[in-house]
Amino acid sequence: MRIYFATNRDPDNVDQPTDFGSRFSVNGLTDLRFGWAEVTGPKLDQYQLTVAAEKLVVDPDQAKVGDLSGQVLGSEAVFEAVRTEMIQNKMDCVISIHGFNYTFREALQRTAQMKKFYGDRPMVYFLFTWPSDGSMLPFKAYASDRDDARASGIALGRGLQKLAHYLRGTRPEDYCGQSVHLMAHSMGNYALRWAVQGICGSAGNRLRRLLDQVILFAPDEDDDALEVSHKLLPLPDMARRVTVYHNPGDKALVTSDLTKGNPDRLGASGPHNARALPDKVSVVNCEPAIRLKDDPTGHQYYRVSSKVREDVLAVLNGTDPQDIRTRQYQPETRTFRLKKS
Repeated sequence: MRIYFATNRDPDNVDQPTDFGSRFSVNGLTDLRFGWAEVTGPKLDQYQLTVAAEKLVVDPDQAKVGDLSGQVLGSEAVFEAVRTEMIQNKMDCVISIHGFNYTFREALQRTAQMKKFYGDRPMVYFLFTWPSDGSMLPFKAYASDRDDARASGIALGRGLQKLAHYLRGTRPEDYCGQSVHLMAHSMGNYALRWAVQGICGSAGNRLRRLLDQVILFAPDEDDDALEVSHKLLPLPDMARRVTVYHNPGDKALVTSDLTKGNPDRLGASGPHNARALPDKVSVVNCEPAIRLKDDPTGHQYYRVSSKVREDVLAVLNGTDPQDIRTRQYQPETRTFRLKKS
């Protein structure tokens, strides 16, 4: 199973990486390496990497006249491979951002599990993996990963802008006719916030609609994140539709709220004021569909709940929110609630 990736983690070998670690690249927070992994094994925990070649330094004389033809950009090679697969297989692409406490191996494994879980709609998966501690010291690791997620947002924003630049530079006759979606889980939504802010800083108010569906699972974000300009308020301008899945019984986010001094979590209580959100934002309460025997923490429903899967597949198919049969509309809050499993 192939998973494409971009990462700002530290490679084990700068020239010919075969793996990536738990720290930032020594070349800086925004140093992104691109490639793909062939993921195998009964548990999808084995992989072989192909890291795209890069050559960013050019001859000084060429640089003086603005000739960058000698550069080799790994991003372009991987984006072209993604586009080719999308065309040949008539597949959409989904960009995946993982949350707290993942090693590079675990991030690839989880993305492969998602690809299998949502296999009823085959898609090309592109993982953005940032330095997440994978530590057994939960309080220290959480604080560290939150700092890393914030810093990694810069790299993620840069990667999204690279993708937008590539798509803009593709000839009309090369248009693949498929859509690009984004899924973020837990603290990955916090990294997404800083990516959005970075894009806003460079593009101002001229945000281009790069994405079709943006799906926020269990976001470890403030409950007002979609209502505040310095958080995720600009996100809907980058997508056709945004869907937020939350669970009031999410034990991981309730712990984040109570023990780490965070405000109410978007992924637990839902938005602070859903009625104030743009019409293109849908809010879905997953609590009735979550079975404790499948998801004891109430935080992993995006990859284990069949009811959530059915709802997400309807979203990816472009079904109007009010027509998705797995949910019920709550007119008093302008939100939806999944039906019981």
